Amino acid sequence: MSRFHPVGEKTLLYFFARYLELPLLSFSFSLLRGKWKKLGSQPLFRQALGWALAAPFARLADTAKPIPFPQVLDLLDQVKGPIAVGPCRCRISHHACPHPLQTDIVIGIGAEVWEKAFPRDYRQISKEEAKEIVTQCHNLGMWQMVFVHCPAHGGPEYVICNCCTCGCVPYILNRELGQKVYPFIPGPYISKTDPARCEGLGECLKACPFGARSIKNGKSTLTGICFGCGKCADACPNKAITMVERHVPPGTVRQR
Repeated sequence: MSRFHPVGEKTLLYFFARYLELPLLSFSFSLLRGKWKKLGSQPLFRQALGWALAAPFARLADTAKPIPFPQVLDLLDQVKGPIAVGPCRCRISHHACPHPLQTDIVIGIGAEVWEKAFPRDYRQISKEEAKEIVTQCHNLGMWQMVFVHCPAHGGPEYVICNCCTCGCVPYILNRELGQKVYPFIPGPYISKTDPARCEGLGECLKACPFGARSIKNGKSTLTGICFGCGKCADACPNKAITMVERHVPPGTVRQR
């Protein structure tokens, strides 16, 4: 997998952050959930939007990888370089979400670029403060996704987003247009159910933002793509669901 030169990575990421990100988020939300929803619901328009804009963007520019809460805390411990926080780019693009605003945790190259692009909005923080923000969001029922810039070229992981179903625009794109059109990267963990402990209460179904579970024969079962956010494991009162490392076939290149 080819990689960009570090200078080229920073230049592209700066251009994306400064000029493209907010207009694209605002436009996408308006079409799928906002004032232009009627237009965005038209099948031909939606298909054109998906394949002409969303699909190439997800593969060549930016997409997400869900990670369970405990592993996000571990990831923050391993971050090399600066960490900064600023307002969630999705929420300030549409102002239609009640969740906390100061939750955009940019890491490494992302912190450098976003501090340069928006010096008044972003400030450097410690790993401990970053963990506090993630923990607060986790306690509010949100989940975390690491975003990858230029995933087709092995680009860097640059931000930890604290996401929700009502405000996260990439999540809305993935749910509304589908995994084939706006694909997420399945995270490094996958949920596993212990049938002996599962009572089929269904709390995990309510918690899963991706609709990946259903009750079969009285037990919670994966029936869709588990992206590995870990919300089902958090919700299960019997601790019947655990997050285990996802099997990666030999020769597969992991996203860094």
